[in-house]
Amino acid sequence: MTSSIRKKVVIVGGGPAGAAAAKAMADRGYQVDLFEAYPNPSLLSNTSSKAYVIALSLRGQKGIQDATGIDPVTNFPGAIVSTSVARHGKKKAKIMNHDASLIVTRKALTQYLLDAAKASGVSIHFQQRLEEIDFEKRCATFVASSSDCDPDSTTTSNRTGKKTTQVVEYDLLIGADGSNSKVRNLMASNLKEFTVRTEEDSMEYQVVVLPKSPHPSEVDFPEGTVHTWNNKEMNAICLGFPTSHGTLLAIVFPKGELASFRTSGYRSALEALLPDVVESSYPEIEKQLRENQIASGGLCVWSSHLGLDGVILLGDSGHGMWPSLGQGANCALESVAVFTQCLDDLPADSASWINELLQRFQDARSIDATAAVDLTYGGIGARTSRGRQNAPLSFKLQIVGIMLLNKLSFGIVPKPALLQLMSGSMIPYSKALKYTFYYEKYLCLMITAAVIIPLLWSQLKLSTGSNINLPGGHDGL
Repeated sequence: MTSSIRKKVVIVGGGPAGAAAAKAMADRGYQVDLFEAYPNPSLLSNTSSKAYVIALSLRGQKGIQDATGIDPVTNFPGAIVSTSVARHGKKKAKIMNHDASLIVTRKALTQYLLDAAKASGVSIHFQQRLEEIDFEKRCATFVASSSDCDPDSTTTSNRTGKKTTQVVEYDLLIGADGSNSKVRNLMASNLKEFTVRTEEDSMEYQVVVLPKSPHPSEVDFPEGTVHTWNNKEMNAICLGFPTSHGTLLAIVFPKGELASFRTSGYRSALEALLPDVVESSYPEIEKQLRENQIASGGLCVWSSHLGLDGVILLGDSGHGMWPSLGQGANCALESVAVFTQCLDDLPADSASWINELLQRFQDARSIDATAAVDLTYGGIGARTSRGRQNAPLSFKLQIVGIMLLNKLSFGIVPKPALLQLMSGSMIPYSKALKYTFYYEKYLCLMITAAVIIPLLWSQLKLSTGSNINLPGGHDGL
């Protein structure tokens, strides 16, 4: 591109996707301003609802490296490489191996990427909330308290009492402001071509940080093991992640229950969900649950467009998903890498670079992103079946059937696509969707029919005592 082509970019949202996109664009010569509604991540406590842990599979790791050039395995402070999961039940925990994932707190991941973006020339504005977008004039309005206003800002400012309004012009606006995206909501209200559908999982979660592993020293778990607990009756789950600060527990219950426990008491619920943890760690867990913020989460988002009318939606803002498959951050960072590739593929000196970029990104990412949401919504992530142990019987039978076929065929029949995704495979979401909802289901039905029909036929012959021939002229047994 030549210098005569305007390249002013505004990014709304300073999470991992927004920060990675900001650095990628600044590295390519764009003028980038990033606006984040929350304070600098360095100010967040380790028990904040924004300080939860992200498990980056190869997909997410590659997404960061392809977009920013940063190798997350060697660069993120405090990150832990995990290759095993311990699934706790009524009996002894079952340890399962998986492809290497990078365990890092969202706080640390976001802080590192924002610092890298700033070093690349991105102007970052914290505690500035998007209020309005004028899609025709291509300008966005942000509101912040006057104490948080950036005195060096070159944007148009209008101080009104305790609030400061900033009107910022842009050539390209990127919405990376999460599943409850203000950018997306404004698009739905103002752009006739844009439609969106959302489905909320009525869940709540709290973060508890323990100074050490809650498991007795005599229990031998591989280093970096992630722990999972699941209670079908309460429809509750807990994920335990090793961190540099100890162990972080993400405790999930249906909406309203975590608050009700503050009155009725936590003991019985935690004993049912975390029987092997309560004895040693109950006082600290209860203390933090009473003090820490209760957060809601889980929104599936289907957007008709990921790029339209000067705006691009990245990550959860365009394709949010429930956390059941662990794909939210990984899918979002892969989207940033796809977006960056679309940038690099733009024709040099193109005067219509914005429209070309929007169309290229829509074509390259929309189908796969929609498939990721569909997999979460229609797979094991249903509101009433949180976690694999709570999965519907039909899904469990499908998984068992495909696993058996995988073993019997010596790998010719691949493992279940959803399990591949959850173990860190780079299988495309659109391919995983076809396998899960079509090929695997029909294959299981065909195998079941091939087994059951001869049995029923044989039973019919025995009950009638007649010599009935099977179709095709072959005599029965």
